[in-house]
Amino acid sequence: MMRYIAGAIACSVVLPLSAAAQEVSREALLDRAAAYVSRFVDGFSSVVAEETLVQETTIPRRKRTMRSDYLFVRFPGDSLWMSFRDVFDVDGKPVRDHEERLTKLFMTPSSDARRRASDIASASARFNLLDIGTINHPLLAMSFLQDIYRARFRFILAGSEKSLGPKIRKVQFQEFQTPTIIKGNSNSDVLTRGLFWLDEDTGRVAKTELRIGGQAAPISVITLFKLDETLGIDVPVEMRDWYPDRGGEIRGVATYGRYRRFQVTTEETIK
Repeated sequence: MMRYIAGAIACSVVLPLSAAAQEVSREALLDRAAAYVSRFVDGFSSVVAEETLVQETTIPRRKRTMRSDYLFVRFPGDSLWMSFRDVFDVDGKPVRDHEERLTKLFMTPSSDARRRASDIASASARFNLLDIGTINHPLLAMSFLQDIYRARFRFILAGSEKSLGPKIRKVQFQEFQTPTIIKGNSNSDVLTRGLFWLDEDTGRVAKTELRIGGQAAPISVITLFKLDETLGIDVPVEMRDWYPDRGGEIRGVATYGRYRRFQVTTEETIK
């Protein structure tokens, strides 16, 4: 199976929202979505969620349940943000040194922190039933809405999706520039495509779908967002990912809860 790697993602600048229109244009909707993602980055920084990820393969039949802290981090003075999971329980068995890893991450100077966070993500990926890399993250597709990436994609307005809200509009996206954002085996270029479900008035992201691979049976990662009352922003509540593999498949269903802000405090005693 080909594995796919996603790295740190750049933050965009906040753009002003335009006045809501009766029939929103593609560019206006993308502007609103870029501004929304910028606000999301500000509101979601240093947030931790508890993720429960259930994976199943069909050939051979196997099942695994992983519980993780899912983190979204932007380090002070850094234009990049990272989202990654730190697995602390596999099929009911605890993973060692979990709290120590997170504390070291937030106490580390930002010059080292990205490397440490990447190491945590890679270490957690080894618990997957198959080597699928690090693309099964709920915020990956959303990051493509940032202004810094817009020129890499073609966008097409599609139909509405009333089940997600009265003003939700589907937008198709297709990457066409190389080098690509996501890399495959041997650092090969991998073009991505998919769908966004966006609120026409605010640019709010209600749902995303990332697709990679052939038209007939692409890898897919689908994320659903809902409002978290405590944080006051929409957050991932469910992610479903699917990978074809040698006549079988691997499926994952992740749910998210217990959102909180990660804080590290230190005390110094002078004798």
